[in-house]
Amino acid sequence: MTRRVIPRQIAAYARGVDYVFGELTVACTHVDRVVFPAEGVTKGDVLAYYRDVADLIVPELRGRPLSVVRYTKGIDQGGFFQKHYQKHFPAWLDHVVAGTKTRVDYPIVDTAAGVVYMANQGAIEFHIWTSRKDALDRPDLLVFDLDPPDGRFDLVRRTARLVRELLDELGLPAFVKLTGSKGMHVVAPLDDAATFVEASALGTRIGALLCRRHPELLTMEFYKKDRKDRLFVDVMRNAPGATLIAPYSLRGRPGAPLSAPIAWSEVDDDALAADGVRLRDVRARLDRRGDPWRDLRARAGSVAGATRALDQLAGDRGG
Repeated sequence: MTRRVIPRQIAAYARGVDYVFGELTVACTHVDRVVFPAEGVTKGDVLAYYRDVADLIVPELRGRPLSVVRYTKGIDQGGFFQKHYQKHFPAWLDHVVAGTKTRVDYPIVDTAAGVVYMANQGAIEFHIWTSRKDALDRPDLLVFDLDPPDGRFDLVRRTARLVRELLDELGLPAFVKLTGSKGMHVVAPLDDAATFVEASALGTRIGALLCRRHPELLTMEFYKKDRKDRLFVDVMRNAPGATLIAPYSLRGRPGAPLSAPIAWSEVDDDALAADGVRLRDVRARLDRRGDPWRDLRARAGSVAGATRALDQLAGDRGG
């Protein structure tokens, strides 16, 4: 039986607490360490959060090479990116060697115990590949990262709707989440029939078409100096080895925000912000709304089908 620990109970444990997951026990330490100073959020709060949302985060972590950003002394002391499986990791934590030019032994987190274990190592952010261990060369997500010019989250919201409309034209399902930083991710779940080369080519063509349709709003220019106050449609997360912040992962930023899946109806809310869902309010939000991504895997899109539809669009409009 899993033992749940919620934040108000943490004080009773002073320096450590055990989380029990069936036959596995994860011994967690320094639970009173303050991780988010301005909010008074402790490591114990973070551990409790990740245990509470494990059922939501694990389905998208499962089987995926994982990189984490660790803040071992709190976010004000800085963090570091880590993608290598460590020798001291427990034997029950899976891992896989992956990569093209550089081969890396990545950890894989398939269970609630694994999420809590990594959080106890100081992992605040969980970054995932778009493919899984059993089909590393075949992504099951197509990702559009909407990166706005400063102070233009209204443009993010508008662009998210434009992306959804185009994906619908191409027969691809579309889901959206806040990044917890500056923008949004629009994500299309895929079957595993296409390679990274094919999926990446599709993502690039979709991004380019969006920019041609809305040249005054959108760009795929990599350098900020060339964007001219337009939103950057980033499709580079569709390459092998590229990562995106996992749904329900916290971010190492003031306010303890998270990369929160949202409903499409929320995109119309003028008060919406990229970092607007935070650790302190996510439980109440889930109780009220449920998980907006609960049907993410109900229907997978086809890269081949979307490519044919895109070819048809180009043909109908003369190229």
